[in-house]
Amino acid sequence: MGIEDLLFEIGVEELPTSLIQEIFPEVEEQFREMLKKFRIPCEGFQVWGTPRRIAVYARGVGLSQEPVVREIKGPAKKVGMAEDGTWLSPALAFARTQGIALENLFVRETERGTYIFGRKFEEGRPVKEVLPEALSSFVASLEFPRSMLWGEGHFRFVRPIRWLVALLGREEIPLSIAGVVASRYTRGHRFLAPAPLPVPEARAYEEVLQEAGVVVDPKKRRARIEEALSRRAREAGVHWLRDEELLEEVNFLVEYPDVLVGRFSEKYLSLPPRLLITVMKHHQRYFAACDNEGNLRPFFFVVINRPCDGSEKIIQGNERVLQARLEDALFFFEEDRKHRLADWVEALKGVVFQEDLGSMYEKTERLVELVTYLGEVLQRSEAEIALLRRAAFLSKADLVSSMVREFPELQGYMGRVYAALSGEREEVALAIEESYLPSPNGRFPETTLGSILALADKMDTIVSSFALGRIPTGSQDPLGLRRLGQGIVDILLVRQWYCPLPEWIARNLALLAAQGFAPRIPNPEEEVQRFLLQRLRSFLLEGGKHYSVVNAVFAGKTDDLYELARRVEFLQGLFEKDRTLLAEIVTGFTRAYNISRDFEGREVQESLLVEAAERDLYRALQNIEGEVRGLLTRGEYRKAVEVFQGIIPLLNRFFDRVLVMCEDEALRRNRLGLMRRIVELFADFADLSLIVVEEGAGVA
Repeated sequence: MGIEDLLFEIGVEELPTSLIQEIFPEVEEQFREMLKKFRIPCEGFQVWGTPRRIAVYARGVGLSQEPVVREIKGPAKKVGMAEDGTWLSPALAFARTQGIALENLFVRETERGTYIFGRKFEEGRPVKEVLPEALSSFVASLEFPRSMLWGEGHFRFVRPIRWLVALLGREEIPLSIAGVVASRYTRGHRFLAPAPLPVPEARAYEEVLQEAGVVVDPKKRRARIEEALSRRAREAGVHWLRDEELLEEVNFLVEYPDVLVGRFSEKYLSLPPRLLITVMKHHQRYFAACDNEGNLRPFFFVVINRPCDGSEKIIQGNERVLQARLEDALFFFEEDRKHRLADWVEALKGVVFQEDLGSMYEKTERLVELVTYLGEVLQRSEAEIALLRRAAFLSKADLVSSMVREFPELQGYMGRVYAALSGEREEVALAIEESYLPSPNGRFPETTLGSILALADKMDTIVSSFALGRIPTGSQDPLGLRRLGQGIVDILLVRQWYCPLPEWIARNLALLAAQGFAPRIPNPEEEVQRFLLQRLRSFLLEGGKHYSVVNAVFAGKTDDLYELARRVEFLQGLFEKDRTLLAEIVTGFTRAYNISRDFEGREVQESLLVEAAERDLYRALQNIEGEVRGLLTRGEYRKAVEVFQGIIPLLNRFFDRVLVMCEDEALRRNRLGLMRRIVELFADFADLSLIVVEEGAGVA
């Protein structure tokens, strides 16, 4: 079977950079599904794109669909097959009608009885005949967070489609989408090569665009940007400050990138570093410059969509714009410095926290009490709690500053800066900034006070939102509560802090009620707890923990996220490194659990232990019960399991020699009580019967 390369390009008006991360994974997933659905063989494909185009380049596309084997149900065996196995008339008629060879008839048991089936082999159609329908369905399958409806009809897409290129090798694919007819003509750079350009064959696509001022492969385009940034930085004697988010953004703002370097006055270096970087990034998408020690220097780098030759006026214009922005920032900063951070707290009464949830001042009041509670639970000193209360009191004050109003992404950071300028303790200033962490880029609270304030802040937002029924559903999470919940999980696990959820949540709800914010849903405590447990469950499963281990631990009894994670970590360790021990424990526990699962008693009368095997097991159990429970309570899980392992031979002998479900009710209940006593050793820790230990796996 021959092969060709396939090119499919969708030319559009400029794509929104905010959707780039969603657009290209969606294109890749749906194209893969299209190949599968239409049985199109393909060696591999790449998704390319620029601000003006989405392209798929598939290598080694087979010229015929993959053949398919269909299994068709025929007559019942009793009417279609003789006792000696020969086919009778109904089976022969079925095969003839369906075009199935007799050697491809077979018998299969079904829920409705035994029937004759036939395997029918269908050759694939030529791929060039399939592609018009396949590519049309591919485009129709694409779903983006925001799509546009334009022109006649009801066709929706992320941006209006302006041209289509569809080639299989050298051959054009007849195709029309939303009134746009596909051809072999693409478009080059909007200014460098605006005229339509023919693509002679699919494999020439990238080269044709390169000559027309378009680097269509995002990876190559990004590498070109980074190389140009490094080259310009060397020429200026500085380093460019890497920003992955900004790199991704500018990569999809240009088609033929180059970099210019500009300067600004050194007086602006007096601004806080992150503020200076944010002004350059937020308004102008510039990269900052620094020296070998990481100190900012008065240079900036701008990525442009054309070769930089003769760009003196462009850089002069960018320098003027940046100077105006920096002058504004300097003015805001100087104005803010005229006030102490604490002076702004009262103004939080005019800042809304959430609709129907009062002001940021009321949230601040709750935070002061919540950090006090958490500080006591986590056994912090009175001095630390005093600092925590001060940090909580000041944590939202920067929201009313001129700088944060202009740059909301600087909240917390400017709080830290202004706290330091106001003479607050360093621990307080740092905790204010860290209360917004963890951040999407992976930055984590480094201090104890910052971690506690971050926990209190996130939990209060979650509890407050849930109390009013604002609970994430499906993909809808406008308040970002899942991210906040994951932040709570991350902090507790990294810090290795035990903190029981019910009391914490109840304290938060009580503070809300005291301010007049009564819950609008029943049992908000349970809803919040379930939500956070699900965050932890997802984190553990995504981290590679075995589903049955996670299920077993979550079926136990604890309301502490870190404790749950520790139990999963321990059992996962046995699952990976000591599966023989785990299998022995799970098997013993499960045998006791299965036979006694519907029995509620746990009383054992020694006088009713008539068999030696049950007497020996009971005495051994009495010897270890207290020790196992104590070890589990202290978190010494390995020792607890090893102690329990010591009675496994006696448990196995019990099952071999003793009939638990005997006719004598007194003996039966006594033996079931003995089994329940064994099960309850680990009942709070985990339901070990849920762990799936694959047969033959041995020790990993």
